[in-house]
This record gives sequence, C-alpha cells and structure tokens, in this order.
Amino acid sequence: MILRFRMLLFLWCLMAQFSYANKDLRKEIDSINNLPFDYKIANTAKVIRLTLQNAEQAARIKYIKGLGESYANLGLLYYYQGKYDQNTFYTLKAIRIFEQQKDFPSLVKTYGEYGYQLKRRNMALASAYMNKAIKLGKIHLKEAELNAIYDNYGVLKEMQTDLDSALYFYEKALHFKRLSKDEIAIPYSLNKIAMVKIMQKKFPEAKALLDKAYAMRVKRGDKVGIAENLNFYGHFFKSIGDTKKAIDYFNNALAASKAHDYKNLTQENYQVLSELYESNKNFEKALESFKNHIRYKDSIQSFEIRSRQAELDIEYETEKKEKEILVQKATLAEKNLWLLAVGALLVISILLGYLFYNRQKMRNKQIIRENELKEALQRIEIQNKLQEQRLAISRDLHDNIGAQLTFIISSLDNLKYGFSIEDEKLKNKLSGICSFTRGTITELRDTIWAMNKDEISISDLRTRIVNFIESAKSASHNIHFDFYLDSHIPDTLTLSSLKGINVYRVIQESVNNSLKHAQASVITVKIQQEEDKFVVLISDNGKGFNPASDSLGNGMHNMKKRLSEVGGQVVIQSEIGSGTTVKVVFEK
Repeated sequence: MILRFRMLLFLWCLMAQFSYANKDLRKEIDSINNLPFDYKIANTAKVIRLTLQNAEQAARIKYIKGLGESYANLGLLYYYQGKYDQNTFYTLKAIRIFEQQKDFPSLVKTYGEYGYQLKRRNMALASAYMNKAIKLGKIHLKEAELNAIYDNYGVLKEMQTDLDSALYFYEKALHFKRLSKDEIAIPYSLNKIAMVKIMQKKFPEAKALLDKAYAMRVKRGDKVGIAENLNFYGHFFKSIGDTKKAIDYFNNALAASKAHDYKNLTQENYQVLSELYESNKNFEKALESFKNHIRYKDSIQSFEIRSRQAELDIEYETEKKEKEILVQKATLAEKNLWLLAVGALLVISILLGYLFYNRQKMRNKQIIRENELKEALQRIEIQNKLQEQRLAISRDLHDNIGAQLTFIISSLDNLKYGFSIEDEKLKNKLSGICSFTRGTITELRDTIWAMNKDEISISDLRTRIVNFIESAKSASHNIHFDFYLDSHIPDTLTLSSLKGINVYRVIQESVNNSLKHAQASVITVKIQQEEDKFVVLISDNGKGFNPASDSLGNGMHNMKKRLSEVGGQVVIQSEIGSGTTVKVVFEK
C-alpha cells in the first residue's frame, strides 16, 4: 500500500513539473508569434528562422493555437519576401488549424490577410477570401476589430478602379483605427486615401495626407513604412509632372526597400525609375533600371509559382470537402458501433486475446507501409527539387537572356526605322545582327524546351523536326524537303532530354550545311529502327565533298562530340558529285 502511494506521488510530481514546463514553453512561443509587425518585416530572414523553430516547438508540445499562429506568421513573412508558393503553403496550413479549432478571431484575420496577399495573383480568389473574412467577422467579432480587413479590401477595390468603394473602405478603417489610437496602422490608411486622391487629381489633399503619414512613421522609426512613404511621394511628384523630384524620391525609396529586403517595393521602384529615366532621354539608366526590375520581378513572380499556388488552393478546397464527408461517415459509424458493442460484450472475454494479437500484427504491417511511403516520398521530393532547379534555370534563360535579346532586336529596329541610314553596308550589318539574334532566341527556346522535360517522346521530337523543316522550306523555295519516320517506331518510345536535344541539333546542323554548301535540290531526313538501334539519316543530292581531303568544320566536329556524349556515333559519307549522307546511330 505504501509503495503504491509513493508511486502515485512520484507520478503526480512528474506531471506537475511537465505541466509547468509546458506553460513556460507556451509563453515563449506566444512571445515570438507576437513580435511587432514592423520588426518582423524589417528582419524577415531572422524572424523566419525563429518562427520555423517556434512551429516545431509548438508541434512537439501539441500547442495547437501556437502552431497555427506560427504558420500564419510564416505565410506573411514569405509573402513579403516574394516567395508565393511558401506563402500559400503555410497560410493554408494555418487556416486548416483555425477552422478545426473554431478559432474565429484568428480565422477572420488570416482570411483577410491571405485575400490581400492574393491581390496581384488572383483577384477573384482574393475577393472571395476577403468577403469570407468580413462575413465571418461580422458574426463573431466587433466591427472595430475589422479595420485591417476594411483597409485591405479598399486596396482590392482600388486595383479594380472602383475608387468610390475604395475610399469608403479606407475611411471606414481609418475611423476605427483612430478610435483605438493605433499609431502603427493609421499611416497605412492615410497613404491609401492619398493615392486615391492623386488618381482623382486632388493633389493638395493627397500631399497633406502623405505628409501626415510620413511624420507619424518618422516619429516611430518605422523604416519599412518610411520606404513605402518615399515611394508614395515619388508617385505624387510623377503625377504632377515634377520628374526630377519623382526620381529623387524613388531612388531614396529604392535604397530603403533594398536595405530591408522588401522585394515587391524594390521591383516597383526600379520599374517606375526606368519609365522616368526614359522620359528624360537617359536611356543608359533606363535600361539599367529595367534590367533590375526584371531581375526582381522574376524572383517574386513566375508561371510555375502561380501554378503551384493555384494547385494548393484547389487541394485545400478538395481536402475541406473530403473532411466533411469523413465526418458524416464517422458519425454514422459511431452509431453503428454502439449497436455492435452490445453484442460484442457477450464474447469480449474470448476475443480479447485474438483481437490484441491481430491488432499488433496490423500495426506492424502499417509501420512497414508507412516506411515504404516515406522512402517513396523522399524519392519524389528529390526528383521535384531537381525539376525545380531545371525550371529555375529555364526561367532565368527565358526571362533574363530572352528579354535582353528581345531588347537588342527592338533597339536595332528602332535604329533602322528611326534614323535615315544611307550606308547600305551598315543597313545590311544591322539586318544581319537582327537575324542572328532572332536565330539565337529560337535556339534558346529549343534548349528551354528540352530542359523542361525529363524525357522527350518520339512524337515530340517529330513535331520539332517538322516545324524546323517547314521553317527551312519557307527560307529555301527551290529545294524539296522529305521527312520519313519509321512506322515500326512506337509513339510511346522516349529518349532522355539530352539524347533528344542532341539528335535535334545534329539534324539542324546537317540540314543547314546542305543549305549553305551543297547546292542541293533535295534534302531528306529519315528516322528508322535497325534491330536495337535508333538511326537518323540526313542526306542531300548536292555536289558532295571528299571527307578524306576536306577538313571538317566546327559544325561536323560538334555533331560527333554531341553524339559521343550520349553513347552514339556520327558517320559522314560523301563523294564529289554524289551528295552527302550523315548517319547518326545510338542505342535506344
């Protein structure tokens, strides 16, 4: 009896100590989640590391509210870094937790913040989330607690050029902020109202509001807010036609936004500076600012990111519906379980041992399945990371190099048509540079096409070759082209992306050589299957050459090098007066 009492006392002390430790951890988690907004935005990288650790801590001690708030903070921080896929991922995780816990104040806040964050990606979805927040907030919160949501909803209305509605929501938010003497939030509303006044050409009213907001932010030392205000001043002076002051303010705003890693504001500052420098005929600075704008824009917005964000939204809605169905099934199953329990009590003593054994056996199987699933998920994750890296490289090629080549073509066209150039050699030189640059863009697109694929199907390759031959036809009217694909080669046959692009490049090089040097009237491309080998033949009926005496050009050497990289070989057969055949052979 005494031994049992001591054991119970020890367990009670242990549980009490554990409870106190958990309370201290919860306080620590709450303090990090409730860091001031301006501190979070000014130190995003540092706060992200803290918040990720916070989320792990909250999950470990099963502090659900702290976990949800950590996810919501991560969503906000990644939004200000321009990492929209992670912004969506963590925000939706927070929303799921708040919905499950019926934590309506947090849910309303997160709905509203996410609606605002979607404004440049999906306006329809942004409005839907904002309306969810307002509808739920009016039921569960005081209207004064909705001031931030009213403020952000005004932004959406302004972006839709519904200025009267925008002013209505901005002024409504400002009213509640003033009642609560919220010195952090008031400048945001003042600036937003000022920008609408600028759009309405009410410049004196706009300037007074901007000055008031700027003074409040300087007094508080709100560095990110000051960066925004400098940007607003730039827009003001641009609107009234004072280009010099506008450039000064945008440059000051640019320095502040870069200092605090505010990418959205940085790319906007570069964009407007590019326009202002161009209007001042300072084309060198205009081009430099435009390039920086493209670089920052690429880092925060891309097609893949938008696609991933849409996928996550669909997954969230689907998961929500599936959970509702599961709850209904669970309720029905619970009723049936009570009925079965009455009969089960009669045989429980006999079945208990069997059920325990069977349950353990199933548990072991479940552990094995879970381990297999984890390994499969790790493999998928590695593949996804590799694909993401390839996509990132292809985006850089397309958006940076592609944009610069396009800019070169546009500049050359402007030189040709904007100035009277009498020198025919110069005209021809400019035309030659344009043609070369356009060809470079085409080759860049072909490279991006291959990089974006793990494998290239024979049908993809056939389409690419046909398009290339059609282009060659349009440029060479007196030459007949033939293309044959062995019908025994199945459409399901695939090549690695490296093999596919190398085969395509060899065909390009061979056809171009025939066009330039062979004086041929017929050029034929054949793809066929010989036992377990894949064979491509490119032949012409041109003048031919002596491979033994003629030195092979760089193109021929490059063809051989390309095929050797993928375990293939190139055989060149030609005689003077008998045409030329290039044969490509490699294992399937």
